[in-house]
Amino acid sequence: MGAHEPDLDRFRARGGRLIVPHGASDPVFSLNDTLAWWRALDRHSGGQAAGFARVFPVPGMAHCAGGPATDRYALRALADWVEKGRAPDALAAKAGPATPWPGRERPLCRYPLVARTKGGVTACALPPKVPVKAAR
Repeated sequence: MGAHEPDLDRFRARGGRLIVPHGASDPVFSLNDTLAWWRALDRHSGGQAAGFARVFPVPGMAHCAGGPATDRYALRALADWVEKGRAPDALAAKAGPATPWPGRERPLCRYPLVARTKGGVTACALPPKVPVKAAR
């Protein structure tokens, strides 16, 4: 299977679940490539990819770890999804002591959701639509 393969039908049929945290500051692999793969997976699965595979962009994280990022805790979320059927829309994350924001907590949202703060509460939501101006 290739890295860009959108056909995970056998994995899905066996009840497989996949959580993909990806550092937005990864200098090795582009987050844009991972999101393009997920969109291809979603198309291939008839718009049902979120039922078995979720990508969680991690702001500030480099390749697999490091950078001014929050730590992510995907293993417990994956176990809950597999064992209890609770698919995660967000991963609880906390910034480590070497970051500019030690102790900061925030959700890491599954793509295409983004973290939005309203009234002092940060939660995952769809990004706002940006109006497109008509060409003249």
